Amino acid sequence: MPKRSRRDQQHLRQTSARRRTYKAGGSTPTAMYKPGFPMNILGSPKVFGIVGVIVVLVFLVSAVYTSSADDRSDDDPDALPTATATASGSASASAAASATASPAPKQFTAAQQVIDAATRKYEATILTNKGEIKFRLLADQAPRTVNSFVFLARQGYFDGIAFHRVVKDFVVQGGDPTGTGSGGPGYSTEEDKNELTNKRGFVSMAKAGAVTVFGSQFFINLKDNPVLDQDAATQKRFYPFAEVIAGMDVVDAIAQVPVGTGNKPVQPVIIQSVLITESPK
Repeated sequence: MPKRSRRDQQHLRQTSARRRTYKAGGSTPTAMYKPGFPMNILGSPKVFGIVGVIVVLVFLVSAVYTSSADDRSDDDPDALPTATATASGSASASAAASATASPAPKQFTAAQQVIDAATRKYEATILTNKGEIKFRLLADQAPRTVNSFVFLARQGYFDGIAFHRVVKDFVVQGGDPTGTGSGGPGYSTEEDKNELTNKRGFVSMAKAGAVTVFGSQFFINLKDNPVLDQDAATQKRFYPFAEVIAGMDVVDAIAQVPVGTGNKPVQPVIIQSVLITESPK
């Protein structure tokens, strides 16, 4: 074997595994080593350009889809969580799971009858890490709703739950043990139709506007929200069951917390306890 040929063969044996994927051939420097797939496409500007366009299109489609998933009007009543007749209780609203959510939320098959709306009146004192809020529970106008709320409160259901949705100048929303906007108590309750309106400080249960049942999620109106009241065309309405009688400044403080995706507070606002008190009428 001629000396030059032997030297060439020895050079090929000593090249790295990556270099060995090239094959000898031709007599010009550019033809000596030709890359295999997929590196060979880089040598073709046309093929390389097509691949680049495909990558860009995939990226753009993905970005548009992602942004549309969170593109929701903050004051759209249908953006409030959906209460369903299934065991899940509610679905919709927020996206990310809360770091403060209970790992095993309490579940029930139904709310026991625990109030006497005819002879007793009820209040709820909600202690949060921002301060104390007191509700007057309107059992005369919303007996089923108040009964469910009182039942869950006395079971300690709300303890440790975060306000998972805060929309400035609209509502603050809590009552979901998962912190996702899709959690519920395991049962649903039929709404109480009444003439109360969603004025500032009034409290209603969260649900899909035209659905007539709810789970455990409630919201406090930060301002008068007539959009949440009766709509003759769509029959969408949220019926209040309580009114804030003390601590509206605390509610307003909660409304100022920074929020991230899905209007979820980046610094958790936690319901530490809910105390129910009752007295004769």
